[in-house]
Amino acid sequence: MLNRLEHLTQRVGGSNELIDQWLQARKQLLVAYCALVGIKPNKEKHTPLNEKALENFCHNLVDYLSAGHFHVYDRIVELVGGDDSPHMAVTKKIYPALHDNTKLIMAFHDRFTDDELSEEECLALHDALSHIGETLAARFALEDNLIQIAYDIWQANTPAADNDDSLARPA
Repeated sequence: MLNRLEHLTQRVGGSNELIDQWLQARKQLLVAYCALVGIKPNKEKHTPLNEKALENFCHNLVDYLSAGHFHVYDRIVELVGGDDSPHMAVTKKIYPALHDNTKLIMAFHDRFTDDELSEEECLALHDALSHIGETLAARFALEDNLIQIAYDIWQANTPAADNDDSLARPA
Protein backbone atom coordinates (compact mmCIF):
# COMPACT_ATOMS: atom_id res chain seq x y z
CA MET A 1 0.00 0.00 0.00
CA LEU A 2 2.87 2.38 0.76
CA ASN A 3 4.43 1.67 -2.65
CA ARG A 4 1.12 2.34 -4.41
CA LEU A 5 0.75 5.57 -2.44
CA GLU A 6 4.27 6.61 -3.43
CA HIS A 7 3.48 6.05 -7.12
CA LEU A 8 0.25 8.03 -6.85
CA THR A 9 2.04 10.84 -5.01
CA GLN A 10 4.69 10.98 -7.73
CA ARG A 11 1.99 11.11 -10.42
CA VAL A 12 -0.35 13.74 -8.94
CA GLY A 13 1.56 15.22 -6.00
CA GLY A 14 2.47 18.88 -6.00
CA SER A 15 -0.36 19.84 -8.30
CA ASN A 16 -3.00 20.51 -5.68
CA GLU A 17 -2.75 21.39 -2.00
CA LEU A 18 -5.87 19.50 -0.93
CA ILE A 19 -4.80 16.31 -2.69
CA ASP A 20 -1.29 16.64 -1.24
CA GLN A 21 -2.75 16.98 2.27
CA TRP A 22 -5.03 13.99 1.70
CA LEU A 23 -2.15 11.84 0.47
CA GLN A 24 -0.03 12.90 3.44
CA ALA A 25 -2.85 11.93 5.81
CA ARG A 26 -3.04 8.56 4.07
CA LYS A 27 0.68 8.10 4.52
CA GLN A 28 0.38 8.85 8.24
CA LEU A 29 -2.45 6.32 8.49
CA LEU A 30 -0.39 3.66 6.71
CA VAL A 31 2.65 4.32 8.89
CA ALA A 32 0.43 3.96 11.97
CA TYR A 33 -0.99 0.71 10.55
CA CYS A 34 2.51 -0.65 9.92
CA ALA A 35 3.53 0.27 13.46
CA LEU A 36 0.43 -1.46 14.80
CA VAL A 37 0.97 -4.70 12.95
CA GLY A 38 4.67 -4.57 13.72
CA ILE A 39 6.00 -4.04 10.21
CA LYS A 40 9.12 -1.96 9.93
CA PRO A 41 9.73 -0.54 6.45
CA ASN A 42 12.60 -2.29 4.63
CA LYS A 43 12.96 -4.88 7.41
CA GLU A 44 11.64 -8.39 7.87
CA LYS A 45 11.40 -8.14 11.66
CA HIS A 46 7.98 -7.82 13.28
CA THR A 47 7.51 -6.12 16.60
CA PRO A 48 4.92 -7.03 19.24
CA LEU A 49 1.61 -5.19 19.32
CA ASN A 50 1.25 -2.40 21.85
CA GLU A 51 -1.74 -0.41 22.99
CA LYS A 52 -0.17 2.95 22.14
CA ALA A 53 0.25 1.81 18.52
CA LEU A 54 -3.41 0.75 18.46
CA GLU A 55 -4.50 4.08 19.91
CA ASN A 56 -2.38 5.99 17.38
CA PHE A 57 -3.72 3.94 14.47
CA CYS A 58 -7.35 4.40 15.55
CA HIS A 59 -6.80 8.15 15.99
CA ASN A 60 -5.29 8.43 12.50
CA LEU A 61 -8.06 6.25 11.13
CA VAL A 62 -10.85 8.50 12.40
CA ASP A 63 -9.00 11.65 11.29
CA TYR A 64 -8.50 10.21 7.82
CA LEU A 65 -12.12 9.10 7.44
CA SER A 66 -13.40 12.44 8.72
CA ALA A 67 -11.23 14.45 6.34
CA GLY A 68 -12.53 12.43 3.42
CA HIS A 69 -16.20 12.46 4.32
CA PHE A 70 -16.46 16.01 5.64
CA HIS A 71 -14.01 17.89 3.47
CA VAL A 72 -12.32 16.21 0.51
CA TYR A 73 -15.26 14.37 -1.05
CA ASP A 74 -17.44 17.49 -1.04
CA ARG A 75 -14.69 19.48 -2.74
CA ILE A 76 -14.33 16.83 -5.41
CA VAL A 77 -18.08 16.85 -6.06
CA GLU A 78 -17.90 20.65 -6.45
CA LEU A 79 -15.07 20.27 -8.91
CA VAL A 80 -16.75 17.49 -10.89
CA GLY A 81 -19.74 19.68 -11.63
CA GLY A 82 -23.42 19.01 -12.01
CA ASP A 83 -25.38 15.81 -12.51
CA ASP A 84 -24.82 16.07 -16.27
CA SER A 85 -21.05 15.76 -15.86
CA PRO A 86 -19.67 12.42 -17.10
CA HIS A 87 -17.48 12.37 -14.00
CA MET A 88 -20.50 12.63 -11.69
CA ALA A 89 -21.66 9.17 -12.76
CA VAL A 90 -18.34 7.72 -11.60
CA THR A 91 -18.40 9.56 -8.29
CA LYS A 92 -21.99 8.44 -7.67
CA LYS A 93 -20.80 4.84 -7.92
CA ILE A 94 -17.78 5.41 -5.70
CA TYR A 95 -19.52 7.19 -2.81
CA PRO A 96 -21.84 4.31 -1.81
CA ALA A 97 -18.86 1.94 -1.84
CA LEU A 98 -16.93 4.38 0.35
CA HIS A 99 -19.90 4.60 2.71
CA ASP A 100 -20.05 0.80 3.06
CA ASN A 101 -16.28 0.69 3.52
CA THR A 102 -16.52 3.31 6.26
CA LYS A 103 -19.01 1.12 8.14
CA LEU A 104 -16.53 -1.77 8.12
CA ILE A 105 -13.67 0.43 9.28
CA MET A 106 -15.71 2.03 12.05
CA ALA A 107 -16.82 -1.42 13.25
CA PHE A 108 -13.13 -2.26 13.66
CA HIS A 109 -12.53 1.06 15.44
CA ASP A 110 -15.47 0.65 17.77
CA ARG A 111 -14.56 -2.92 18.64
CA PHE A 112 -10.91 -2.31 19.47
CA THR A 113 -10.86 1.11 21.09
CA ASP A 114 -12.47 0.10 24.36
CA ASP A 115 -10.66 0.93 27.57
CA GLU A 116 -8.70 -2.28 27.91
CA LEU A 117 -8.61 -5.28 25.60
CA SER A 118 -9.04 -8.74 27.05
CA GLU A 119 -6.70 -11.53 26.01
CA GLU A 120 -9.44 -12.88 23.75
CA GLU A 121 -9.89 -9.45 22.13
CA CYS A 122 -6.13 -9.17 21.59
CA LEU A 123 -6.18 -12.46 19.70
CA ALA A 124 -9.17 -11.27 17.68
CA LEU A 125 -7.31 -8.03 16.94
CA HIS A 126 -4.48 -9.91 15.29
CA ASP A 127 -6.98 -11.59 12.97
CA ALA A 128 -8.83 -8.32 12.38
CA LEU A 129 -5.65 -6.46 11.40
CA SER A 130 -5.36 -8.42 8.18
CA HIS A 131 -8.99 -7.73 7.34
CA ILE A 132 -8.69 -4.01 8.11
CA GLY A 133 -5.61 -3.85 5.89
CA GLU A 134 -7.63 -5.31 3.02
CA THR A 135 -10.49 -2.93 3.77
CA LEU A 136 -8.12 0.04 3.71
CA ALA A 137 -6.59 -1.16 0.44
CA ALA A 138 -10.08 -1.31 -1.10
CA ARG A 139 -10.84 2.19 0.21
CA PHE A 140 -7.62 3.62 -1.17
CA ALA A 141 -8.38 2.13 -4.59
CA LEU A 142 -11.77 3.88 -4.58
CA GLU A 143 -10.23 7.14 -3.40
CA ASP A 144 -7.49 6.89 -6.00
CA ASN A 145 -10.24 6.99 -8.64
CA LEU A 146 -11.57 10.20 -7.08
CA ILE A 147 -8.09 11.69 -6.90
CA GLN A 148 -7.47 10.88 -10.55
CA ILE A 149 -10.79 12.46 -11.57
CA ALA A 150 -10.04 15.59 -9.54
CA TYR A 151 -6.50 15.75 -10.90
CA ASP A 152 -7.64 15.36 -14.51
CA ILE A 153 -10.32 18.04 -14.16
CA TRP A 154 -7.96 20.37 -12.37
CA GLN A 155 -5.31 19.88 -15.07
CA ALA A 156 -7.86 20.46 -17.85
CA ASN A 157 -9.19 23.64 -16.24
CA THR A 158 -5.88 25.16 -15.18
CA PRO A 159 -3.64 26.86 -17.73
CA ALA A 160 0.02 25.91 -17.25
CA ALA A 161 0.99 29.42 -16.14
CA ASP A 162 -1.94 29.76 -13.75
CA ASN A 163 -1.12 28.84 -10.13
CA ASP A 164 -4.79 29.02 -9.03
CA ASP A 165 -5.57 25.88 -7.04
CA SER A 166 -9.36 25.50 -7.09
CA LEU A 167 -9.40 22.53 -4.71
CA ALA A 168 -7.20 24.30 -2.19
CA ARG A 169 -9.40 27.36 -1.87
CA PRO A 170 -11.55 27.43 1.26
CA ALA A 171 -15.14 26.32 0.73
